[in-house]
Amino acid sequence: MKILPQALLLSVVLSGASLPSLHAQDAVPVGKGSYAAFPPPGTAKGKAEEMNNRPLFLVNADERPIPTNKWWTQLVVSRFAKELWAYPLRVDPSEKGLALYYPQEWKREGNGPVCDLPLTVTGKDFMPADSRAKDWSDWLVSFRLGETTDRFVDVTIGEGMPYVWLEYRGVQPVLRLPDDKGVPVTATFFDRAGRPATLPVSGDCMGITYGNRSYGIFAPDGTRFATDNGTISVTFAGKDSYLVVCPLPTPQALEYFHTYAYAIPRDTRVSWNYEAAKARVVTTWKITAQPLKGANTQVVQGWLPHHYRGTTQTLAFNALEYLTPRGKLRCAAGNEFTIAYPFTGVLPNLPAPKKTGGPHDYDPARMQGYLADIAAKPKFGADTYWGGKDILRFGQGALMAQQTKDASFAAFRDGLRTGMADWFTYAPGEKDHFFTSYPKWKALIGINTSYGSEGFNDQHFHYGYFTFATALLAMHDRAFAADYGPMATLVAKQYANWDRADTRFPFMRTFDLWAGHSWAGGTSSGGGNNQESSSEAVQSWAGLIYLGQALDDKAMTAAGIMGYAMETRATMEYWFNEGGDVFPPQWKHPVTGMVWSGGNVYGTYFTGDPAWIYGIQWLPASPMLSYLVRDPAFARKSYENMVKDYDANEQRDAAKTPKPGK
Repeated sequence: MKILPQALLLSVVLSGASLPSLHAQDAVPVGKGSYAAFPPPGTAKGKAEEMNNRPLFLVNADERPIPTNKWWTQLVVSRFAKELWAYPLRVDPSEKGLALYYPQEWKREGNGPVCDLPLTVTGKDFMPADSRAKDWSDWLVSFRLGETTDRFVDVTIGEGMPYVWLEYRGVQPVLRLPDDKGVPVTATFFDRAGRPATLPVSGDCMGITYGNRSYGIFAPDGTRFATDNGTISVTFAGKDSYLVVCPLPTPQALEYFHTYAYAIPRDTRVSWNYEAAKARVVTTWKITAQPLKGANTQVVQGWLPHHYRGTTQTLAFNALEYLTPRGKLRCAAGNEFTIAYPFTGVLPNLPAPKKTGGPHDYDPARMQGYLADIAAKPKFGADTYWGGKDILRFGQGALMAQQTKDASFAAFRDGLRTGMADWFTYAPGEKDHFFTSYPKWKALIGINTSYGSEGFNDQHFHYGYFTFATALLAMHDRAFAADYGPMATLVAKQYANWDRADTRFPFMRTFDLWAGHSWAGGTSSGGGNNQESSSEAVQSWAGLIYLGQALDDKAMTAAGIMGYAMETRATMEYWFNEGGDVFPPQWKHPVTGMVWSGGNVYGTYFTGDPAWIYGIQWLPASPMLSYLVRDPAFARKSYENMVKDYDANEQRDAAKTPKPGK
C-alpha cells in the first residue's frame, strides 16, 4: 500500500491530472482519513471502474468537473439527449435537428403536460452526428449539434428562459412544421406589428401560429424567410448566422419578446447571504448576456411558485405567463434579481423526555432498555445508503444517551467513532466502507454502492446521512472532528460543493438552484430527471448545516441554510401542492410520490402503497422535518389524506383477493 503525500494528491487526484505512479491501491490521505486514488478493480462489481472510464460527449474535454444530476446531464452521456425540460419549452436534440415542444394543456390524468406538434429547427442537408455539452453555468447550458467541425449549430437554453438561441456555422437553417395525425398543419404568419404576413418576407423577425400555439423567430437584419412544402427556409443576408426561437403566450407578445431576443445569456450565477438577525437567507441571481445585435443585454427570466410565494423578492413581473409541470411560470426582464427566503433555524434533536403524568407516560426504564440494545450492536451496513442510515441511527442513539445521562453513552460514542473512522479511511483490499475518487469526473464515490450510486444516483440521500452523523459525533468528540472533519467535508462537497474556487468537484452537484430542489438521477434519462424522497434531500441540507456548525465552517453552514430554505419551500409546492395551484385539476391526488422534469408520478420506485407515497416524504424522523408542520392544519389534512388513500387502497386490494372456493 502506498500513502502518498496529501498536498500532492489533493491537488492531483481530485483535480483530474494524471501521475504514472497513481493506481487503485494508492490511499490519498485527508486528515487522519483517506480515500482510494482510483476505483479498485471489481469495485461495485466493476461498475465504478466502468463509470469512471465512460466516454463523454463534450465539445471540449478539458479539466472542468463534469456536472451530474442536472436536468441536462443526458447530454454528457448520450449521443442524443431526450426531454431537456428548460421551461416553458421541452427541447429534444436528434439526428433530425432540434424538436421544440411548447405544451398548451395537461394530459387527461394530469401527470404532465401534453407534448405534441413540435417545431423542428434543423438545417439544409444537415445530419448531426451527435449532441455534445459545450458550456454550462448555474441554470444555463449550451450544446453543439455537430455534423463536422465546419458544420454545426450551437444551442443555448436556460431554465425559465422562454428562448432557444441557435448559432450556426456552415449550416443554412430550416424550420420544419409538424404533422397532425399524418396531415401537415396549417400555419399562418404575422409580422412584428401583429399583421398577417405572406412568405417570402425579409426582416429580423416573424411570427408563426399553428395548433393553438405561436412562436417568434428572430434573426439578423435582412434575413429572408420562405416556405416550401411544410418547411421554412432561412437565408441570412450577411455574416451573422443565428436564430432565436421564442414560444409566445399570445401573438401580440412578439414585439415585447423582440426587445430582449438578441441578448444571449453566456453565464448565470446564484450567490447567497445568510442574515441571522433577520432570520432569512438572501439569494441573488445574475445573468451575463451578450448582444447579438443592438445594445440590450437584459434577459427575460421566468420564475416558479417557490420563487415568488412565501418569499420577499424584487421580481417585477410582466403580464406574460406559461404552463409548466411545476405550475405557473411568471416572467420578468433584467440581469439581476433578489429573492429572500425565511429561515428560523433547524434543531438536530428535541429536549430529553420527561415524565408528564399523562397516559402512556415516558418510562426511563424502557428507554434504558432500548438504548442498551442498540449500543450493543454497532454494525453498519456495507453500502452508503443502508450503512449511512445505520450510522445516523447510532449517532442519534448517542445523543439520546448523552441527554438522558444513560450508561450506554460511552459505548455509543466509541462504536460510532470506530465505524465512521472505518468509512473515512481506505485500506487496500477493502470491499466496502471506504470512498474512492473518480478522477475523470472529479468525484468521490462511497463504496459499496447501492441504487446506482456508482453512477451518481441518490448521492445526496446517501451522503446526507454521513454529514448529519459526523456532526452528531463531533458535538461530543472534538478530537474526531479535528481528525476526520476534513474527510467529512470532502464527502459533503461531493453532493453540495458550495465553493466555486474548489474545482475538485462540480458546483452544487445534486441541487438544481433554479428549480429549488435536488435531482436524484445521476445522469438523468430519456424521460428527464427525477426525485422521489424530498425529505432525504432536505436532510442532506440539514446535515450540511449541522456539520458546518460542528466544524465552525461558516461557508458550509450558510450553504446548508440556503439549500434548506429553498428545498423546503419547493417541497411544499411541488410534492404537497400547499399553494393549491401547482397540480392541475386533472390530478386527483393531494400529493405526488415522484417529481419528474416533465410531470408527476403517484407512486414510488418500490411500491404504489399510499402509506409509502406519503411516508417517503416524511422520513427519516427528525426535528429537521419541522417544515412539514409549519402550517399545522395543512399537516393534519395531509395525514388524514394519507389514511384515506391507504384505506381505499386496502379495500381495492381486498376486493381483488380471490375468495375461498372461488
